[in-house]
Amino acid sequence: MPALLTAFLVGVVLFSLASQVGPAWLPPLLATLAVAAWQGRSGLHRLCAALLMGLAVGASHAQAWQAGQLPVACERLPLWVEGRVSGLPQKYVEADGRQWQRFHLELEQPLGNGCSGPQQLLLTESTGLPLLPGEHWRFLVRLRLPWGLENPGASNRQRWLAEAGIDAVGSVSGTASAQRLQAGDWRTAHQRLRRHLSERISRSQGAGPASPILAALAVADRSALDPGLWRVFQQFGVGHLLVISGLHVGMVAACGLLLGGGFARLLLMCGVSRWNHLPAPLAALILATVYTALAGFSLATSRAWLMSVTLLCARLCGRPAFTGHNLLLAAVVLVVTNPLAVLGAGFWLSFSAVACLLWFSAWRRRRGGWLHAHGFMAVAMLPLSGAWFGGASLLAAISNALLVPLVGAFVVPLVLAGTLLALLGSGLADLLWRLAAWPFEQLLPAVSAVAERYPEVVYRVLAATPLALGLAAAAPALAWLPLRWPCKALLLILPLPLLLPFADHRVASPQAVHVIVLDVGQGTSVLLYDREQALLYDTGGGPPGGVSVAERAVIPVLRQRGIRRLDTLLVSHGDRDHSAGLASLQAALSPVSLLVGADLSDTPGAQPCRAGHAWQWREDVRFQLLAPAPGEHLSRNDGSCVLRAVLPGIELLLPGDISAQRERALVRYWGEHLHSRLALAPHHGSKTSSSWAWLGHVRPQRVIYTHGRANAFGHPAARVVQRHQALGIDTLSTAQAGALEWVLVPGKPPVLLQHRTLQTRYWKH
Repeated sequence: MPALLTAFLVGVVLFSLASQVGPAWLPPLLATLAVAAWQGRSGLHRLCAALLMGLAVGASHAQAWQAGQLPVACERLPLWVEGRVSGLPQKYVEADGRQWQRFHLELEQPLGNGCSGPQQLLLTESTGLPLLPGEHWRFLVRLRLPWGLENPGASNRQRWLAEAGIDAVGSVSGTASAQRLQAGDWRTAHQRLRRHLSERISRSQGAGPASPILAALAVADRSALDPGLWRVFQQFGVGHLLVISGLHVGMVAACGLLLGGGFARLLLMCGVSRWNHLPAPLAALILATVYTALAGFSLATSRAWLMSVTLLCARLCGRPAFTGHNLLLAAVVLVVTNPLAVLGAGFWLSFSAVACLLWFSAWRRRRGGWLHAHGFMAVAMLPLSGAWFGGASLLAAISNALLVPLVGAFVVPLVLAGTLLALLGSGLADLLWRLAAWPFEQLLPAVSAVAERYPEVVYRVLAATPLALGLAAAAPALAWLPLRWPCKALLLILPLPLLLPFADHRVASPQAVHVIVLDVGQGTSVLLYDREQALLYDTGGGPPGGVSVAERAVIPVLRQRGIRRLDTLLVSHGDRDHSAGLASLQAALSPVSLLVGADLSDTPGAQPCRAGHAWQWREDVRFQLLAPAPGEHLSRNDGSCVLRAVLPGIELLLPGDISAQRERALVRYWGEHLHSRLALAPHHGSKTSSSWAWLGHVRPQRVIYTHGRANAFGHPAARVVQRHQALGIDTLSTAQAGALEWVLVPGKPPVLLQHRTLQTRYWKH
């Protein structure tokens, strides 16, 4: 049976890697072949049948996924939609005081104008509508296909959107009045209860740092969690404590087992012994289900609930619950309900963590201890952390050994007891919540200070090469060998290559220069580096006070390439789509030189860009600033730093957001010196830039548009695209191709890598 379940899972995972959905007849064909193979008598026939059935399930889900996608022609069209608000709207407050909310809308009527297909929408709204879970609304929206940034070494949000079953994303238009059509019914009562409890916790705890933690633990409302707080928990390896997952659901189920076991003993004392094995697992199942409902049946909680149900059903049947067979069965149940669950890091981390615990308990049955278990888990999870996140906490074992018992035995019981009292209308709920918040109020200032002062001691960027990951994975796998402790301690050497930093930047050859136009959505960021030096032009965007694109995309790329310090960070001007990640990059990479546009000249440690300033890394890698000149009084966009780089076999021009008027001024001054075979389109291809005069003097062979898919600004403008076509200029787009990387080796032609096409998947657009 374990082999068959494993083969089924392998089939589902393999189809998630498919580049195309395939024809409509593929799922029934695979299912028919699976049934035919099952008729064979050998174990190999059965394994093939299970594998084919996994492929059939994956193919069937892919067909349903494709049927629900938004037609490309419908992107950014104004469309009226009617549907039910599902889940708890997540409210956010930016640093400048602006508020907005994100919510799921389950459509009840197909979209018009030939745009039918989508059923699940993820919408943002910024006018302050009083949305409640379960309510039926009518909105005017603009939609686009689910999309994610595609960069080497960085996560792609499209994985989460596909896993969550989102068919389209978009925003509610403020130009037309939204209409509330109907209140919610009994089916969404638990979601309204979640909102009530979240607001009650917020009022009770005020603006303290522990208030959003309690809301996250009680009802999985994480919208108020500050990005800095998330970062601190992740740096210490305890980010999972902020997400209602297997740990929390397991704790609640354990409480149910204790309560049910006590009731069973009471029945036994009363002479009832026939069904005394049922109360404990039934109580655990009921409490786990109620807790999962309070958490809104989110992806993480649903995964934990299914795992708990599988284990408890085994207990109800009188079979051992905590076994590898049941873990495999839980994984199969999960992927049958949602085959794309295998795309998420949570799936692999959750099941791998439980599998490692089972492995540890098998060979350390008598000698295992609490700290030993957490130490083993810290080492065992290193490869997965490196593969998914590119880093890991060095204090994860100690942090989990201290905080897991604290949260499990003290905080969560108090939070849930307070939640129960709040539902009963008791004022004691506030007292219990304050008691639950007390440990975090005492610990957070200290751990935040440690993380800020000693970041390299707390969190380590991992050299996640395939060889290093394989060696690190071998350490816990070989721990069962009957070796003496001095020899067994040598296994700890195996993860060291993963923990040691790269000696040099990761380049294709010793003399290679890499140019990466990063995919940062509606914004700009360009990385140039060789074996020893690195320059970053602009940082990408991000909301005020929120997580910048630099943290989500730029910094992971730098870490993946072994770049721990920037020689030059150049921020062309102060628009957020170019400068939002400045503080994050300064903190993470300590740039040696910081060059900024005139509107950012008051930035500490910065030098303003000055036309004519030139420097070089080596003879064939030279840089020169072409604008702005000292004393010029320009607008923010026209004051952009314009950089020209001479690289092996190519010239690169980075013009920022200058307008056509500014282009003409630079043409008059620099003339033929502007000529560059590779250039970014000024201002993302705006209709106010890329003039004929500019293109005539730059004479680019290829122009890159850096913009977001179906953006609200209409970039690149149709007239600019036509202008490039008329001149025979080849164009590329980061929205379509993802990150664009040129590998330049002296004496060889440039090699272009379009990262969105390197790993095509059917669930990627």
